[in-house]
Order: sequence, then structure tokens, then C-alpha cells
Amino acid sequence: MPHTPSSPPSIIPPHSIPRSIIIVGGGFAGALTAIKLLDRSTEPLAITMIERRAQLGRGVAYGTADPQHLVNGAARIFSLHPDDPDHLVRWLLANGPDHGWTPPADVPDSSPPRWLFGSYVQSELTRAIREADGRSSLRHIKASAVDMLTGPSGVCVGTSDGQQLLADEAVLATGVFQSEPSATEAAIVSDPRYVANPWDSAALDRLAGSKELLLIGSSLSMVDVVASMEARGFEGRYRVVSRRGQIVEPRRNTEAWRDFLVDRPLPKTASALLASVKAERRAIAAAGLDWQGLPLTIRPWILALWQGATDRERLKFTRHLRAFWDVTAHRAAPPSFERVALAQKQGRWTAGAGRVLGLYPEATGIAAEIRWRDTGAVERVRFDGIVNCRGHQEHDWRRIADPFVHGLLENGIVRPHATGFGIDATHDGRVISGDGRTHGNLFAIGHPLRGVAWESSSIGEQLAQAIALANLLVGASPKLRALA
Repeated sequence: MPHTPSSPPSIIPPHSIPRSIIIVGGGFAGALTAIKLLDRSTEPLAITMIERRAQLGRGVAYGTADPQHLVNGAARIFSLHPDDPDHLVRWLLANGPDHGWTPPADVPDSSPPRWLFGSYVQSELTRAIREADGRSSLRHIKASAVDMLTGPSGVCVGTSDGQQLLADEAVLATGVFQSEPSATEAAIVSDPRYVANPWDSAALDRLAGSKELLLIGSSLSMVDVVASMEARGFEGRYRVVSRRGQIVEPRRNTEAWRDFLVDRPLPKTASALLASVKAERRAIAAAGLDWQGLPLTIRPWILALWQGATDRERLKFTRHLRAFWDVTAHRAAPPSFERVALAQKQGRWTAGAGRVLGLYPEATGIAAEIRWRDTGAVERVRFDGIVNCRGHQEHDWRRIADPFVHGLLENGIVRPHATGFGIDATHDGRVISGDGRTHGNLFAIGHPLRGVAWESSSIGEQLAQAIALANLLVGASPKLRALA
């Protein structure tokens, strides 16, 4: 007779073993990825987030505690839930006062502090974990990733505290990396009168009593610095220098211009796109309307334009049109720019196009040698302090000194994108290896995908990527989420 067991064999019920996902990086993109995974998954997840900072969801952009650093857009467009566009506005009204922020009369069109937006992201991450109700979990490893191995059965990530973490899949949400000092900066990089990071509060404190400041760069970081210095009581003069002399403008509330791209083939070259944009700008001027409606029309098409272009045309854009696009599309929060406008009105803020040829420490300051673009003349000027406002982002992974990035490239796990911006990947974020294979269990989001999707540094694009990635990994049927 066949043997009959006295008790039935152990059976593992479906979905009882959590699916494991490692997210490398716990800034905005990493936290957003976790939120969308937790909200959409109907199976247990064990998420491990590797982030050396104590707080998740902030990263560089939303880690600043300076209340003068504002989100560069209206609150009404930054909800983390596209199906609930008023979510952030409601959260600000309900929670702003508890965070020391007094909601203005028109919260939807306001620009909240970046640290407060970071608190909103943290709040949503906490909510997503709570609503997972113990079925899914998130573990924060307060360390840095130092190496990675990939294989058909999963990934292994080594950390700076000696752990070897195994998972079914991994997501690279590494954010931005600080660029190495240039040859021009080498002589003054350790000088306390030089500020390499425009969001370094202690460094800006040292310059509060200065009389003459040189700000290198004229985009949003410059506006942040002026707003911060004015709040510190700075009464001296600012001199701004940038390669092209294009100054960022304050955001104005205006309607999008007509969609001139919808009923025609999209331009395939940078020059064709520029010609179309110039023609539309002339039409806007002739109609007496605000040119700021133009980038609102172009932005929804950026992904299709970028992914429809050849690498050669993308490179042309980055070399010749990037600065024009950045200053057109990325406008300053009005309250921050008011500080710049007031300093300019007082004769304390001037700007020009030029190139900094050298920076030299002296007993009474730092001398800057500048070649001005309009005249070609070289001028040597002494300043009490210098702030690098070009942003401290290094997009080319081949130039990043981080050992984790170096190892990914050296071992062929990733390859640089042809544009020099980030790494190569498919349009849905699957990382492509050094030998051209598409990983089945390694993905990327945000800044690493800058070459794949140009606006990958923006909140809107990262939100779209996080939703798409969550749908790809855990399915497209989100759990019901109670309105907050």
C-alpha cells in the first residue's frame, strides 16, 4: 500500500514570499519610486532603500532648510498624484502651519519652500508604508552603495557598511553627483571665501559681511543665492557672469500658446525646431502676448522630440540650444526673483556675458580674470567672495568619481549614454549593459536617464517615470487610495 502521510505537506500560499526590490538612492526619485510601488502592488513587497542621508525623500534639491529656496513652479502642478491634482494644495493648507509655513492667500499659485515640499514627499512615503498594512515593508540602509552584481536570478548590492544585499530587482535612483573642481577653481577650492555649493548655508554665512560678490552662473541657482544673501542682510554688490549672459526670468501666470506641433510632423533637427520656435515667438510678440506661454506648449512634446531625434541632433541641442532652453523653460519663483529685481533697482546687481579665465587668492580677496563676450577685453577684478552658481551637477558618468558609478561602468553593468548625459536605457527605464544587452532586473529613474528623456531632472518627468516603472514592475492596477 502506498504510504499516506499523517499530515499534509507544507504548501506556500501564493504571494506569501515578498518580492524584493532594492532602490539605490533615497532622494526624491527614490522615494517617489517606493511610493508608487507600494500604492500599486497587490503582492507583498520588501523594498530596501540605500541612502546615506538620515532623511528619505529630500536628496539635494529638497534637503535645503533655507526658507528662501522655493519650488520653481506653482503648487497646483506638483501633486504626486495625477488623478488628484489638488492633493499637494490640500496638504499645504492642512500641514503648512505645523511646519512653520503660513499659507498665502492663493496657495495653488504659490511657490512653497523646497524643504516643505520635501516634507510632503516624506509624508506620502509614510502614508504608503502605513497603507501597505504590514504586507509590504520598506527598510532604510543608511549607507552608500559601493558595488553591484547582476544575474538572471537577481541582483546583489554591496554597501559602505559591509552588507551584501540581495534582491529580485534593483532601481538606480542615484540623483545628481557633484562635479569635480575645474582647472579654474583649483587654486581657490579650499579658500573660505569661495563657495562651491550655492546651497551651503554655513559658507554663505561667511560672506554676509562682504562688499563685492562674484556669482558665476545666471540661472536658478543664482536666484537662490541672491535670495539667501538678502535674507542674511547682505548690503553689498553682486556681479553676475555667465557664458551667454542669459538671465532667468520670474514665472508669470499665463495660458499656453497654441499647439503649433500637433498637426504637423515633429521637427527632426535642432535647427528645424529652433526655426519653428522663433517663428512662434514672433507670432506671440505680434499678438501682444506673453512669450512664457510658449514653453508651456512645447513641454508636453519634449519627450517625443528628444526620443525622435538622432544622437547627433541631441548633441547639437546640448551644445548650442541647451542654455536657451534652460533659461526659457525653467523660470524662477516670483518671491525669490523679487530679491534680484530689488537689488538690481538699487544698483547692487549687474550681469554680463563672459568667461572666467582664472581665479587667484589674494590677501584681501579673490581676483577673477574675466574675458567679456561683447568686447573681448580681459578684466581682472577683486571680490570679497565668489559663489559658483552653475549648479554642481556632473551628468557624464565617465567623469564621476563615485566608486559605485565607476564600478558599474568598469564591470559593464551600465554604459554611458551617447550624449554624455547619464546612462543608456530603453524608453521604459530598463538599463542597457556595456555590451548592449537589456537588463531584465535593473532599472533607472530620474537623473541617470537624462540622455534617454531630456527633462528627467524635472518633478513632472520623474513622476511619470515612477508611475510607469511601478506599472512595469508590479502591474498597472493601483490599490484604492483614500483622498487626504
